[in-house]
Amino acid sequence: MDHTVLREQEILRLKEELSIRYNYLMGGILLLFTFIYFFIVKEKLFGYYCLSGAIALLSHVYLLNTFFPSLSLEKRVRGYLIVAPIYIYFIILYFWKCSIFQFCWLVPVPLGAYIFLGKKEGSFFSVYTLFIAVVAIFTGDIVPIHTRIKSYENIFRYNDLLSFGFNIVIVYLLIYYKDKIREQELLSIIEKRKRITLPITVDEKEMPFAKPLFEKIENEIVANKHFTNPEFNISMLSTILKVSNNYISKSIRLQGYSNFSTYINSYRIDYVKSLISKSNLEKVTLMYIYTEAGFTNQSTFNKAFKQFVGMTPSEYIQIQNTENK
Repeated sequence: MDHTVLREQEILRLKEELSIRYNYLMGGILLLFTFIYFFIVKEKLFGYYCLSGAIALLSHVYLLNTFFPSLSLEKRVRGYLIVAPIYIYFIILYFWKCSIFQFCWLVPVPLGAYIFLGKKEGSFFSVYTLFIAVVAIFTGDIVPIHTRIKSYENIFRYNDLLSFGFNIVIVYLLIYYKDKIREQELLSIIEKRKRITLPITVDEKEMPFAKPLFEKIENEIVANKHFTNPEFNISMLSTILKVSNNYISKSIRLQGYSNFSTYINSYRIDYVKSLISKSNLEKVTLMYIYTEAGFTNQSTFNKAFKQFVGMTPSEYIQIQNTENK
């Protein structure tokens, strides 16, 4: 496999691993605060707020994989980074009259954006986070949220200490993975400039299992032409093979495909090319051909076709007509 592709896959693997660990960490933190505010402070309204956040964090990966399997990691992270500061905004308001320490929960947002989405979007989310903070400052004395927390000042000091400690852990986690991702990016730059090949730290434990699983995936997809079904997704394949989405995704990535959608589209494009060569295009429309191959709309088809073939469908057809004359 192309070494550059493997390097990119390792970077994606690290980002996905970070995303999962962050979700579990934040979910656990929110569950702890749920317990504190249900049974110690007895502010059940805030307890329910923390519980809803924990459930959302711990279940959203499964829900997205089930209902939106082709949604990229970047889009998932971008959506989270938009929603998270708004969620934190209400936490700031809730404790406004007692403490402003809840602002610290906004700190990891721009750092996460920088790691997952790059410098440009990192800058955007820095401004966005600052905007939320400013809004909280100007609305803190206006929004009438009444709590009983003033009666528990000593407990609330421990709450501030927990918030501070957890934010250190979160930032450490983000920086730890940022360094690992940056290492892979730097090695890739060195390889391109010096034209040398450096070792890749792909998890060796995954390699022996990936190839036989990929062969099973290939056999199932090809034999039953699942790629022609526009509704076919990784969850359906997981059910058929009785293998988790995660293992299927890793097996496909280790073969050089960025995700399941790209893998399926590779078969669809090959099928389109086959139909073009066999069909009389004066009688059959291009729309009929790409829908037969499993594409639902022309823009997606055009994008995938250019990605795999290097030209637009019309350019390809023109070349084929010229060669056949």
